[in-house]
Amino acid sequence: MGVIYKILFEVKLLHEFYLTQPDGQTVFDLAAQTDRINFLFNRFKRGDRDINSELRFELPDSVRKTFGDYHLKLLPSYAGCKVAVEVQKQTLPDGTVVYPPKIPLPDALNISFLIIRKDSAWDAYTNAKMKKLTNAVYYFSNENVSGSKPYPVLSNNISPFDTTLVYEQGEQALFGPNDIRSFYTDKDGNGQWLHVSGDHFVSENDRILLPLRFSYAFNIADNITSAEVVLKDKDGNAVVLSRDEYGTEKKTIAFESIVPLRKIVLDFSRGDIATVPAFAADENIFYTLEVTDSNGNTKTSRFLFFNDAHSLRESCGLININPKVTDPAFNLLDNNGFLLTRIMPDSSIVPAPVFEIRMKSRLSFWRYIHDKKKKLKNEHPDFLFPQNDNLVSLLPRPLSFTPFLLKKPDTTPYYLPNPLPFELIKTENGKQYTDILVAESALFPLLP
Repeated sequence: MGVIYKILFEVKLLHEFYLTQPDGQTVFDLAAQTDRINFLFNRFKRGDRDINSELRFELPDSVRKTFGDYHLKLLPSYAGCKVAVEVQKQTLPDGTVVYPPKIPLPDALNISFLIIRKDSAWDAYTNAKMKKLTNAVYYFSNENVSGSKPYPVLSNNISPFDTTLVYEQGEQALFGPNDIRSFYTDKDGNGQWLHVSGDHFVSENDRILLPLRFSYAFNIADNITSAEVVLKDKDGNAVVLSRDEYGTEKKTIAFESIVPLRKIVLDFSRGDIATVPAFAADENIFYTLEVTDSNGNTKTSRFLFFNDAHSLRESCGLININPKVTDPAFNLLDNNGFLLTRIMPDSSIVPAPVFEIRMKSRLSFWRYIHDKKKKLKNEHPDFLFPQNDNLVSLLPRPLSFTPFLLKKPDTTPYYLPNPLPFELIKTENGKQYTDILVAESALFPLLP
């Protein structure tokens, strides 16, 4: 018998930017995974552009040997990627055809690969915080790394609404079961929340993977002139952060400045820090970073560390999948060590598991500007309001590669020109805008 490879699992990166229909519906409006996969398949048949136009999936140098040792292969697929494994073929007494891996896969094996940006477009249209403490990237796993998650999503849960936080445009919060909302500031300067269709989206709770050398930012308005940094393990013990040439250990790092600190650079490459994918990605290698500033405030953040800064530099995230995890719904193998994909006695095929990463587009206000800088008349009060000489949308809209229709209060479809797919977003006073130049027309008349 020749060499046989079978799909061990697949990851679909479902991004709103590429998965919005002309009627405004998105893949996230579909509750069943089979319907979401059919949605993708129909777009694939039409040759529609997908997220792989801006991203690719790539093995870091530190896992190439692992893939070779266990006969694994990373393969591209529409809107994602697959991992295949060399298998043997067995037929069970009831006629079911099953596939054990040729080389048994350890339960805690890190099957890791990076999500690499091909260009900067992904950052422009992907929902994310504008102000970040660190340069951490996303970490997606089938293991519970920050509470339980429902199959098939690999992201952590969105945090409940917190009255003490200052939210940015597009930032999400959980208001109750199946009630996710995105923040924005309305035309009168009041904070508002938009209901979000779908659930379990990527959030800042997934931005938890750092290289051993990274930056940490401060708000210049806080006037911080000194800071002390400590890293603690899961038991709350301070970790060795560095050693000098004489072997002297440091467990704290202090910074002082006569002017307010904007950013500090932390280098833990000579410390006692366990990293992925060399170590099993469990609670033992999660660390808490504590930064105490000159105002007496201490900020804590929870991170994993990655030992290959070069590979991480161009990536926006790492996907790390283990064969067996806490929640058996996410396992890659059954209790007998067989792949989940198989051929049943009736000849039907059970597919390999398909995991999902669900990403929202960045929210922006649409700002219509006359191409000769004249004052526009507002013929669309249900959707726009006048601002200086321009017209601005009452609500921020998600960026989309495919133009979509708006809906009037009675749900009647309504047309307004959409921004171009990769139009530059402008940030002004904490609000994000996309400018749309329009000529004088019946749709956009001018004021006298």
